[in-house]
Amino acid sequence: MLSIGFIVWKSASPESDWMAEHLAEFLGSVASAVALGFIAYAASIQARQARSQELLTSFQLSRPDLGGLARRIAMTARLVVDERKGGAPGKLTEYQAAYELGDHAVFAYLISSPKRIQAALAGSDGEQLRHQTLRYIRLFDSVTALTQERELERMLLRLPLGRAYCTLKIAIGEDGDGRLANCLAFDAEPELGRP
Repeated sequence: MLSIGFIVWKSASPESDWMAEHLAEFLGSVASAVALGFIAYAASIQARQARSQELLTSFQLSRPDLGGLARRIAMTARLVVDERKGGAPGKLTEYQAAYELGDHAVFAYLISSPKRIQAALAGSDGEQLRHQTLRYIRLFDSVTALTQERELERMLLRLPLGRAYCTLKIAIGEDGDGRLANCLAFDAEPELGRP
């Protein structure tokens, strides 16, 4: 509306000036600049959506492998057992059943204490556990390498498999700046139905 008023005012102006003579060109160049701005903005949104989709696809493809490694880590570190000391039944059977029904993150919930992992690394199965831990970390690193924005990375690290990644990195001493420990502390709220 303002543009139309400006055009009428300049057209009715009896004086001849540059703006009156080149009004259409001026307005056309302004409109072109605005259109280019919108195109650039739309392209950046599309690129971000494509990166997000690539990240989600990569995470979904690696999820079964991460879940399998989390299962082996939890069992090797004895975070869940079939029978506890003293003969009481453990929860391994329950976790195995959930895993076999498709919950690939069920064992990742158990990987929540860096100190327990550190203690297990020093135990009799320490070498095997270290190998599994490093494989898990490398696989998760390959997924997080696709994130170019901190927001997407934080989203990944808040998932159970991501929290397990943070725990494992801290346990082997690869969190020098404390960023992963802060992530774990920030999300320390226990989830319902999980140990």
